[in-house]
Amino acid sequence: MPLPDLRALEIATCVIEQGSMSEAAELFGMTQSAVSQAVKRAEAQLQVTLVHRERRPLVPTEAGRVLVAHIREIGLRADRAIEEIRATALLPERQDLRLGMVDTFASSVGPWLIRDLMEGAIALRVAAFSGLAPSHAEALMRNEIDAAITSDMLEELDGLTRFPLFREPFVLVAPVAWEQALRNRPLREILLEHRLIRYSARSHMGTQIERHLRRLRIELPQVLSFDTSDSLLAMVAGGVGVTITTPLCLLQGGAHGASLAVLPLPSPAFSRELALVTRRTELDTLGPRIAESARMLLRKHTIPQVVDHVPWLREIADEMVWSPAWSDPGE
Repeated sequence: MPLPDLRALEIATCVIEQGSMSEAAELFGMTQSAVSQAVKRAEAQLQVTLVHRERRPLVPTEAGRVLVAHIREIGLRADRAIEEIRATALLPERQDLRLGMVDTFASSVGPWLIRDLMEGAIALRVAAFSGLAPSHAEALMRNEIDAAITSDMLEELDGLTRFPLFREPFVLVAPVAWEQALRNRPLREILLEHRLIRYSARSHMGTQIERHLRRLRIELPQVLSFDTSDSLLAMVAGGVGVTITTPLCLLQGGAHGASLAVLPLPSPAFSRELALVTRRTELDTLGPRIAESARMLLRKHTIPQVVDHVPWLREIADEMVWSPAWSDPGE
């Protein structure tokens, strides 16, 4: 069945509301004959009678009353459809996207983002890869991927565009039985008493933490180091030592949550940022849309999980997803 003429439906609705063809004609700037034809056209398309013409003022039939009840919603839906159709003109045609993601993002936000990119308004064919941040940096520069969601801003490289997504504080994680003994103690004391389980030097996370410890002039022997948060947190849960990590990493190692105590990192605090990084000019239209989708999903799905695992982070939860108040990391 063909779609009805919305203009004719609007005119018929006006006739019903005014109870007069002539008044509707005046409101629409039309002749009374043209209004009458529009009402007949609407009735023919809907295959119903909308008004009792033998009465004055005109009285709607039951079908006419239903039309009046629904015409506003029909108009709003039509307007939204037109806006979406016009918005697609701003996008390139459906295309492939090769996207790299750090493991912690891939395991927490990744499934939601990939589904949105493939099945949502953007409708991309996505090939997704996870792994350590340095591997994505290399793949991006070798043109093996189109974009990377990474904790490495690649600030030493030109020709890139960066869309900030998420900022999370580093936290101290220990076996739950040690919580009270470690609370409010200096980091140096804690790490001299308890073995530090590290992220490997191959990871950007490990590099960030080691840089922080060097700034504090805390030197510790290299004993245990791991590439993945799950393995690292399993060691902490088993009472082997303590670690420095982030909320997203805690979500990745969620199976060990009940055995872990999560404490604010003793001052000075520092944080990790995640950003969508692309080669400049290549994703000028898609880049901002992908970034905004990621931010929306972080707010909707990730922040509630983080607060559920670490309730004391509720105070800063709204500040963790990018907003214009953040300092611009630059291009």
